[in-house]
This record gives sequence, structure tokens and C-alpha cells, in this order.
Amino acid sequence: MAPFKTSFIINCFILLFQMYMNMTNEKIQKDLAPLYQELKDCYDYFMDTTNFKQGSKGFGLVRDRQTNIYLSSIAATGFLLASYPVFVELEYMEYDNAKHLVNLTFDTILNIQSDNTTSYGGCISHFLDIETGKRYGTSEISTVDTAILVSGVISAAQYFKDDLIEKGNKIWGNVDYNKFVTTRDGKYYISMGISDLDNPKQLSPWDYYAEQLMIYILGAGNPNPEHRISSKFYKTITKQKGIFNGISHIYSWFGSLFTYQFSHAFFNFKLYNDENGINYFANSVKASKTNYFYCKSLQKIYKTFTTPSWGLTACDIPKGYSGELGAKPRGFGGDSEEYLKIQGTVAPTAAISSMPFTPNESYDALVYYQSNKEICHFKYGLIDSFNFDYEGGQWYDKDFIGIDKGIEVLQLYNYINTDFVSNLAMNNSYVIEGFINNGFTKAEREDWLN
Repeated sequence: MAPFKTSFIINCFILLFQMYMNMTNEKIQKDLAPLYQELKDCYDYFMDTTNFKQGSKGFGLVRDRQTNIYLSSIAATGFLLASYPVFVELEYMEYDNAKHLVNLTFDTILNIQSDNTTSYGGCISHFLDIETGKRYGTSEISTVDTAILVSGVISAAQYFKDDLIEKGNKIWGNVDYNKFVTTRDGKYYISMGISDLDNPKQLSPWDYYAEQLMIYILGAGNPNPEHRISSKFYKTITKQKGIFNGISHIYSWFGSLFTYQFSHAFFNFKLYNDENGINYFANSVKASKTNYFYCKSLQKIYKTFTTPSWGLTACDIPKGYSGELGAKPRGFGGDSEEYLKIQGTVAPTAAISSMPFTPNESYDALVYYQSNKEICHFKYGLIDSFNFDYEGGQWYDKDFIGIDKGIEVLQLYNYINTDFVSNLAMNNSYVIEGFINNGFTKAEREDWLN
């Protein structure tokens, strides 16, 4: 009887273990349901706001925001390009169809780069006419928005492969950041771009750590050796440390969360430390934590922060758009009366796009947002922003912004399928050269985990 009893006990244990695993898997699926919902809503947004007209010179370009049917953002387009692999993985799109759309969008970009009324040094106008692909008004030729576009190109090329890798590297190789060099206080920087193509005077320098981190990787690893930039441009930017709630990290000027998210969506900075030992993934974890604690420290002042909502970043405000919203530590003071009026404005994308950095805090925020039908739209998911304190009442934005939907897709999927998007570009040897040429070396797991 002893062998029978032993066998019976073992079988019962196995059955109980299988039941536990099934319950655990159901819990995991249930827990991820809010993430998948927002991903599907973002997919619907892009399908409705992208130019898919065959033969159009603006094919593949994405609207800057849902309500402006004429204005395209090259950054939003870059985010969509990197989102196509996600949409395929989630079975929202067929592989061959997505690859075809990417290929046609690459052709659009190459044509725009060859147009000297819309491009300079391979960099492109921040905003384009979505139908013609031409520069929109007096929009600046933007170095960072071009970087976002090119980063999306690289991600898509590495996923769909074949001739798209060569075509993607050609788009990247056309970008010459050497044409955007400026100086301040005797130091050399890459500028934010130019506004006048006839008189290409450089705009303000990228002199502070921010979302432009990707520029240095792209510039130093450029497939075209003649267009590569020196590591001095990365090394001269200010990397100032500050502290809030006992957490110390390198901060951006405005302390906006997007500045700690954008480059990480495309490139896996977990894997490398710079020559001073800085691990930027770990830095973004700390920056997201301080943003959360900063919002919670204002609970007695702003009703918006008394709920699980948090996250200060560039977004729509009750009267326009602001790039000044952010958390301490930061360089910007943010003490003016007008600024304090809008400080209670939260953009859902802020917390959501920090999911790889602060999964618990970001998840709680997402669940709360989706429970509020004023914040979560029935068609495109989370609105751009809201404020529970504006002029004695509640204000909800009526718009959706392409770059916010794009960063959500990449970061939510980087969390669900660990580093899926940010690892795509890491398969391109020129990207690795970009890290190495800037003095980055392989990181240990403890460097980013801690």
C-alpha cells in the first residue's frame, strides 16, 4: 500500500501545482488586461491618423494630434514605425502587410530627405504637411525629432529585415549632425536644429541631459563614416545630479518624465554604462520614482494627486500646450503664478510610459485612468491630460497626441515582453558602435537592477 499512497500523494501534489499555475497564469493575464486594452486603443489611434493613401507623397506619415488632419509629426511617425513590430506580435496586423507599409514609409522618408525645402543635413522639418510631405509653415528642422524618426526606422528595419535594413541604414546615414554644431561658453554642442533654411543659424544647444540622448548614439554610430560625430558632444552635456525624497539622479532641465523615457523606448540602456559609470536605465527608474513622490507631496495642494494619478510631463494644458511641466529635481524653477496654476495637470502617458521603471505605481495609475470615463475615451483610450484643480473645477483634454500614444506602445510592450522594442535596435552593429564610440562599456546586471 505504501507505493500506492506515495504515488497518490505525488499525483495530488502535481494536480494542485497545475491548478496553482493555471490560477497564476489567469491572474497574470487578468493583470495585463489593462495594458493590452491601451495598446489596442493606441493601435486604433494610429490606424485612423496615418496617411495610408497609395501614391501619396506623405504615405506613412502620422498626424501630430487627432484633431489636426493636416499636420504630421515626424516624431509620431518614428514611434509608429517602431510600433509596427508590436502590432504584428499582438496579431493586430499581418507580418507581410506591416512590412509593406514600413517599406513604403521608408520611401517617403528618403524622398523627404532629398527635398532641400524640407530637409537640411538629412534632418527633417519637425512638422510636415501630411499629404505632400512638405515642410509645414515655418516649422524648424529638428535634430531630436529626426532622431526619434530614425530610431523608429532602425527598430522596424531590424524586425522586418531583408532589404529594409539597407534602406533603413541609408536613411540613418543621410543624417549629418556635424551640420548642427554650435558653441556655448567655449564648449561644442549639437543644436536643436535650424529655423531658416536660407540662413541656417543654429538654434539653442542641447547642453543638458534630456531626451536627446539618442542623438549621440545615432551620431557616433552613423553607418556613413563621413557623417559620424565625435564623442565630445555627449561628454560636454551637463549631467547634474539632484535629490528629492532621498533619491538622487541626473535630472533634465524641466524634469519632464518624457525626457527620461524616449531614448529608452528605442535603445536598451540597461546594457551599457558610460565611462563615468552612469547607467541611464537606473537613472530613469530613479527619475520616475522621484516624479511619483513629488506628485504625492503635493496632494494637499492639488486634488489631481489625491487619486492614484501622477506624472508630470510635457502635455496639453487648459490653455494650450506646455513643455515646462515636470518634477524636482530639475534646473527650471517653476515658481511663477502662471506655472503654479497648471502644475496640477497630469498627462496619463507620463506614468504609463514609465511602466518598465515603476511597474507598480504605473499600473495603479493605468487602472485608475481606465476606470474614469472622462479620462479613458471609448475609442482611443487615454486622453492627453486632465486637471482637477483648474479655476475651481475639473478640466479634461479633448485631444490625443501621436507621440504620447507612440511612447505608450513601446514602453508598455517593453514591459510585457521584456525589452522587446529596445532590443531591436541593439541588433544593429552600428548602434553598438554608437555606444562604444561614446565611451560606453558593458554593464553588469547589478548596475541597472539596483
